[in-house]
Amino acid sequence: MKLNKTLSFWDVFAIALGQVIGSGVLVLIGIGIGFTAYAVPFAIILSAIFSIIKQLPVVFMGSAMPATGGLYVYCKRVLGPKVGFFFLSLLLVTHILIALFALGFAEYAIALLPQLNAKYVALGILVTFYTVNLLGIHQAAAIQKVMIALLLFGLSSLIFFGILEVDYSNFTDQEKLFPDGWYGFGMACVLMSFATGGAYYVSELGGEMKNPHHDLPRAIIYSTLLAAFFIATVSIVAVGVLPIEQTAGKTLAEVARVILPPSLYTAFIVGAALFAFATSINSTFSWATKSVIIACEDGWLPKGLAAVNKRFNTPHILLTILLVVGSIPIIAGKDMPYIIMLGSGLVFIYDIVPLLAAFYFAKKLPEIFANAQIKMSEKTVKTISVIGILILLVQANLAFSDIDNTGRLMIVAYIIFVIIYIHFRAKHQNSITNEQNTL
Repeated sequence: MKLNKTLSFWDVFAIALGQVIGSGVLVLIGIGIGFTAYAVPFAIILSAIFSIIKQLPVVFMGSAMPATGGLYVYCKRVLGPKVGFFFLSLLLVTHILIALFALGFAEYAIALLPQLNAKYVALGILVTFYTVNLLGIHQAAAIQKVMIALLLFGLSSLIFFGILEVDYSNFTDQEKLFPDGWYGFGMACVLMSFATGGAYYVSELGGEMKNPHHDLPRAIIYSTLLAAFFIATVSIVAVGVLPIEQTAGKTLAEVARVILPPSLYTAFIVGAALFAFATSINSTFSWATKSVIIACEDGWLPKGLAAVNKRFNTPHILLTILLVVGSIPIIAGKDMPYIIMLGSGLVFIYDIVPLLAAFYFAKKLPEIFANAQIKMSEKTVKTISVIGILILLVQANLAFSDIDNTGRLMIVAYIIFVIIYIHFRAKHQNSITNEQNTL
């Protein structure tokens, strides 16, 4: 299956930036303030540094062998098909986080129009961008660039009106910085790693990019840096203007209502808040099906799931499944912090697999390694990969400490199910191959 190469650098950059900046700015800052108060900007900066470290090996592999379903392909080619599908199986579950973006959109929409029903709004925005992506990724990318421009303008207005109102003395008081000690700061870093670490998912779009070897690494790194700047700067305003009790666990709407003139407040909710979540939803629909298409072709999943609409060149069945997955938590009434911690706990587990692939990359695929657009020595790639794995292990431990036993059991049960599925599916594939060889 070959998808059309229609995406430019700016298309992919917009998709990556939209994936990162949405929930990170609008929802997670308030939750982060609840964990670590005035230290939240420092947690964001540190998490962005960690995110870049964790993503550098993936960026390197992307510059060497870009492909549709890039993350799955990297793991499959270096670590073997079973490990590749194990990675993909964990990645699939975290698509539940698209519900977080939809719920965040609904929360801000209600701040503007209180009579709205949150559940219906959340489901409605999912259906909207499901439909957009059914019509083609090029159209989705075009809409994404417009929304990103409006989003950055909205965030800039909040920074412009609020940065001079901040009481900076609060950022030098250790008791105010770490009210819950280093554990609270660590939890904020875990939370903000989710906010700053999503850019590398555009690796999944390598097969649809016009110049992937060159554009993919730049899109990942530049979008992460720009998102980190905006998230950190907005967090200074969010935590520095109002008392902590008015911002902890709250959205930026509370801060914007105080700082901005009424007309600009409405523009902020529409331009910044709603588009922030909309860009994240659109991004997820854009990249989330790509690895599954390749896995279907590899025989791990039914090939019929990967059917592509001939007119729009989009995987309509897989997009519909993603819509259903995102709708389930919304219909079930789960709150956002629970969805975040459950999803991010799995993120920190499966993110280890591509780093293991990067560690063994030079040994398994030496010619491809040598031809990478970005030049790194084998030792450098291995060192960064090890550091990234250690960061992920610490973050996973912190994330799971905030998940209840039911959530942990669900994750363990799913991992066991995946291992059993891989075992029997591999035997099934081997038997088919043996039959074909005997014909």
